[in-house]
Amino acid sequence: MKQAETNIPYPQNQYPLLKSLEYSDRETVSSYADKYNQFSCEFSFASLYLWDDIYHYKLSFFNDWLVVLDTRNDYILMPMGDNITLSGLLKLSTSLKQDGYSGDISNVPPDIIERYPELSHYYDIENERGLAEYIYSTEKLVMLSGKKLRKKKNHISQFLRKYPDYQVRPMDSIAVRKDCISMIESMVAEYQTVSNSIREEAIVIRKGLESFNSIPLEGIAIYIKNDTENKLIGFAVYSRLNRDIYTIHFEKVNYSYGGIAQIINWETAKVLKDKCRYINREQDLGIPGLRQAKLSYEPELIYPANYLSFKGLASNI
Repeated sequence: MKQAETNIPYPQNQYPLLKSLEYSDRETVSSYADKYNQFSCEFSFASLYLWDDIYHYKLSFFNDWLVVLDTRNDYILMPMGDNITLSGLLKLSTSLKQDGYSGDISNVPPDIIERYPELSHYYDIENERGLAEYIYSTEKLVMLSGKKLRKKKNHISQFLRKYPDYQVRPMDSIAVRKDCISMIESMVAEYQTVSNSIREEAIVIRKGLESFNSIPLEGIAIYIKNDTENKLIGFAVYSRLNRDIYTIHFEKVNYSYGGIAQIINWETAKVLKDKCRYINREQDLGIPGLRQAKLSYEPELIYPANYLSFKGLASNI
């Protein structure tokens, strides 16, 4: 039987005690993500908090490792902590299995796979290409040097010529965030049919914009002159993952304005160039056009999404 939820605060809630993710967990989750230099956006407190209404995360500790359970998809993120061992992972997966969960582990770093080749005795190892994350040099996204990125610079130049008075506004303004909410609502309304994923993302974006400062998030919005008004045509929302990396959580643009996709990418990198070395632009979700777009910016690293499906134990460990 699955364990009952508990409200016991950190660090007392050792597994099998589980607690729902709360805003008060921000410092704990963020400190672990920073200390253990996580590359994956899935370990960002902002990501967890924003998507919690969809995935219903639960937190616990096991061997002093921080454990995040996705109850909707029934797996845990790779535990964060010192001295991660194969025997410890197997004990955790076994305990989860006994309590009615799968015992599966997602976002397993490549070094763990390499360190423990015997993992394959106990887990089916999958590399989910559509969930791999694209990590870029912030400086390179600003400079856009080299032949392969010349088209990006050309698109930016064309946009600058057509909209020389465009504005970049920080999203700490309530008015700007309201404009972004209106833009998302209009984009969703334009779809003839709205998939669950689009509807869920719209809900999550609205949550982020309405609780922007408390999470906290950062972001920029791009405006152009439209007759006598300023018109919002794109925005990006991001947050710090660790000392070296920022994660882009959402990036939405009106593609009818040529070059806006390149402009929002470039302007975001310019804002972040003195804050981080790398930018995580998340996954392509297996969407061909999105994959092509992300690859075209020459990522420094495509961080693999290794998934361990627990097969169980043939013998005691």
